[in-house]
Amino acid sequence: MVASWLSKNTSMAEMTKTEWHDLRERLLFKTDLSAFSNECEHVRKHYGDEFPRSSEARKLEIGAILSELTLDLLSYLPRWRLQDPANPVRLSDEEIREQAERNCRLLVCWGMENKVESMRSAARAIARSNLLKLSRMTDLGLINNRWGNDAAVGLTDAVRRGAVLVTTNPIMINAVRKDDPATWDRVREEFKRALPGSSPEQRASLMTMSVVLENCRELRPIYEATKGAYGYVSLQINPRANREASRMAEEVEDLYDRLTQELHGPPNAVFKIPATRAGLEAVRRLTSKGIGCTVTVNCSVDQNLAFGEVIEQGCARLSFLVVMTGRLDDPIRDELRERGLTDASQVAKWASTAVLRRSYELLYRQKKYKKSALLTASLRGPWNIEGSITNEEAPVFITCFPDKAREYDSVEREMTARIREEIPDELMTKLMRSRIFRQAYEAGGLTPDGFDTFYPVVATLDAFSKSYDEFLEYNR
Repeated sequence: MVASWLSKNTSMAEMTKTEWHDLRERLLFKTDLSAFSNECEHVRKHYGDEFPRSSEARKLEIGAILSELTLDLLSYLPRWRLQDPANPVRLSDEEIREQAERNCRLLVCWGMENKVESMRSAARAIARSNLLKLSRMTDLGLINNRWGNDAAVGLTDAVRRGAVLVTTNPIMINAVRKDDPATWDRVREEFKRALPGSSPEQRASLMTMSVVLENCRELRPIYEATKGAYGYVSLQINPRANREASRMAEEVEDLYDRLTQELHGPPNAVFKIPATRAGLEAVRRLTSKGIGCTVTVNCSVDQNLAFGEVIEQGCARLSFLVVMTGRLDDPIRDELRERGLTDASQVAKWASTAVLRRSYELLYRQKKYKKSALLTASLRGPWNIEGSITNEEAPVFITCFPDKAREYDSVEREMTARIREEIPDELMTKLMRSRIFRQAYEAGGLTPDGFDTFYPVVATLDAFSKSYDEFLEYNR
């Protein structure tokens, strides 16, 4: 239903984006290396022949498509296939830059010098990106971190810097429709007309699915090029179902089937299940069927241990154990302030890093788990990234809000593996004054019965649920 509806209601701008994405996939992911130069020349000839007889609007579209494709060539994207570090036969930087320069010369011939300069400026920004550097250092085996976009928008910019996943939740989907109310108001009304008996929940699900599918399709070439190692969309289910294991599992199974139909194969998606007691049973059921999960609303060592064990018993290729850094650090900061610590803000920055490192030690060094990966999310600053860098066998993934990615890229940074570093004793002494921190850090500080009442879990689920309710109200 989603694909057929979208195909009938696609704007000209969306059609241009589809044309560009199809071309990107063909050139960067499907073309034989030996034929790459000829294929690039074929594209230039095709658009060169079309341009003179096109309308002014179409000329702008052609210019945009060729400019975006050129920026793709100058980004991280060729690393997935054309320059795969694992492949001894690969294209050189010079060969790819030569094709990009030929595209630029054609754009200049069309009188689009400003577009070329804008594209070159964007390419320079990508080349300076610390996140791009992080991706390339992982390629070289110097560190073992991959990163993703912690928002439902901005994925194109992220994948050009090496992003391998994107996450969504009700807050993000609600924000997407607020960013472009004219488009989404039209989508909502079309759904109402096409599905007159549908509920607000059904329309909200279809609206969410349209965003998820767009992200799945953008990441799918990476998913296919890496044989399912990377390229995932992490999709949040209804947060109101957080204490109903069967309801959560059934929703995911339905979404999985729908995505399989839309994408014509196993979906490059993992499904966000809250780290509640019911979530344990839902994850057990889903991973036993090979469906990957992202354990979210997760802030403690005990949650990571409980869910890591369940995931290891299943047969899903990859699942994530999220450490929601800001959702843990913020209430610890507030608690320490109440206890009179004048440096509470600086001390609390280390709380989630301590939980991450303790979880890493127990899950991957001691228990040797292979089917899950820690994922640092809900970032508050560059320190959350720096505290997550590892050079060991088990990777640590990182998802960044677009503004936090820009902050991390704003100055040149060194990347040093710190996963084995101990938190200084002075800081740990202060952190231990927080009851929330003790519950989060000490193995045995929380039982599964306590997951549902752990303050960061309660506060986060409440925020997600309120945004979801707002989204439902919009769809009435």
